[in-house]
This record gives sequence, C-alpha cells and structure tokens, in this order.
Amino acid sequence: MGAVEHDPSIPPLQHFASQAVRSTLGRGTDVDACVALAHEMNRLLAQAAQHLQDTGAGIACQVGCNFCCHLQVRVLPHEAIALFRYLQSRIPPATAQRVREKISAYTASQPQRRPCAFLIDGQCAAYEVRPSACAGYHSLSKERCEQSFKDPTLPTSTVVLRSFQVVAAALEDGLNAELATHGLGHARSELHAAVAALLAKPALIARWRAGRPLLDSA
Repeated sequence: MGAVEHDPSIPPLQHFASQAVRSTLGRGTDVDACVALAHEMNRLLAQAAQHLQDTGAGIACQVGCNFCCHLQVRVLPHEAIALFRYLQSRIPPATAQRVREKISAYTASQPQRRPCAFLIDGQCAAYEVRPSACAGYHSLSKERCEQSFKDPTLPTSTVVLRSFQVVAAALEDGLNAELATHGLGHARSELHAAVAALLAKPALIARWRAGRPLLDSA
C-alpha cells in the first residue's frame, strides 16, 4: 500500500487508515478534504482486494454486477459529505438531477428493496467516492448474490470474502480512531437520509467540522 513511516504502536492496517486521515482531514476539514479521504480509503481497499485476488481469492465482483447496490448502506459523516460534494460538483447535471429525485423519493417512503440513488443505468455515479461499506464488500459468488437479490428469504445468502472483511474492519478501526483524535464524529447514518439532510441544510457540514454529530439521529 505504499511506503510510509510506521508507528509501531499502531497495527499496520490501522496505520494506513490513520495516515489517510492525517493527510486529508488532518490538514483541513472542508468538503474537498472529505472527498480526498473517501477517495484514499477506496484506494486502500482496492489495493487490498487486488492483492487478495492475485493470491487466488476468487472475487466474483465485476463491472455491471450491482446486486449489492440494492442493500441499505450506512455511511460515515465524511463519506456523506463526499457524496454531497460529488453530487453537487462532479456528476453531470442531468445525472445529478436523477440522483436528487431518487433521494427525495426515498426519504418520502421506506420500501423494503430499492436501488441506491447513485446507481444510474446500472453503474455507480459516485464510484470514486463510494462509501467504505460498498468498497469493502466483495462476493465470491455472483450466483449467490443474484439469488439473494431475487429472493432475500432464501436460506442461501451472499458468500462474502471474510479475509477482506477483516482488512476492511481493521482499516475502519484506524480511521475511526484517527477521526476521534481530530475531534470529528464517526457515527454512521443511512446513506440517503444523510445526503438528503445535507442537500436540505449544507450548514450541517460546519456543525460536524466543529465536533458535533452530522445528524442528530446518527
């Protein structure tokens, strides 16, 4: 994952996440720093996934497969802010409008199964800053994912790569610890609710930067 100075008191994987926070939010807590941190965590998770794939893990995830994009996702505050920023400035206007309309519809009702608002034409419109819950989820069987998607009541469930989950959990531990060091909250919120709240009240970002929760219900 790159050569960086390692604090021996911090486990290696947690150290990488800690470094990611220090190099982004540690230098400034504006929205662009949130985007940078989300991007860096995605990079670390992608490197870990590639390493496991190269050593024979048999990861089944591929472009165009989006069964897991219909699951509920809970995001960290900086991830919600990164998605908000990306939606406002990086996604093409027509696509961004479709995302906003879906978010608005989702916050007005609570269906059991729905595609992520950022899933547009079968692909993630905010892939570069997707939440760690998404970047850290890898399956070993497309068929099992499809079965679970079509009928969540089936006894068979998605076969996830446990070793990768261990890596993702360790990175999150390091991330949360470093965020706490900087006085920043790390309580997760439902993705659509968090982005909807930011669209309605961008001042929530300043509140989080001041050390308060992003959302009262987080």
